[in-house]
Amino acid sequence: MKRFGLFVFALFLLLHARGAAAQGFISPFVGTTFTSPSTVGTATKPGFGVAVGAAGGIVGAEVEYGYFPELLDNSANAIAKNKVITISGSTLIGPTIGPVKVYGALGAGDLYLSVTSLSSVVIPNPQSISNNYFTFNVGGGVFGYFSPHFGVRGDLRYTRAFGFKVTDLQASGLTLDHFDFWRGAAGLAIKF
Repeated sequence: MKRFGLFVFALFLLLHARGAAAQGFISPFVGTTFTSPSTVGTATKPGFGVAVGAAGGIVGAEVEYGYFPELLDNSANAIAKNKVITISGSTLIGPTIGPVKVYGALGAGDLYLSVTSLSSVVIPNPQSISNNYFTFNVGGGVFGYFSPHFGVRGDLRYTRAFGFKVTDLQASGLTLDHFDFWRGAAGLAIKF
């Protein structure tokens, strides 16, 4: 039900921006996190994703899907493997000046966290977490087009998730009091 609500919200934002003479875009990206929720200042393995949206003259919107393997530091906690999948809808606000659009972004969505503890691999035991959490993100970036339909995009976002049960996390060998990270991404921008 959460995902359906998110989809309807993102579709509303997308259609609203489309009605304001916006141009649609698709932007596959590769990125990494600059911080890990389990350690400070540690970058993680590269992730990837895709954003689809409409970039208006001032206001636009996007729906983004991102996948980040091993977002948590496996050596700092007794974790065998982990992954994070994010789905979010964001509003993009900023001017379009010629072939460049600089924007600030604000959005909300869903974060899926899957963590398997090391003890569950060694001794078959269901000490793992697989759950969805509400998340918000804020950041900004720039689109730069070198032709009428093709360009590049750079994006920096801060993401924070809510709704963690600390006791569930501790049962899997993970000690976190909050879950947030900075993510940087670069990719292709295709305008249609």
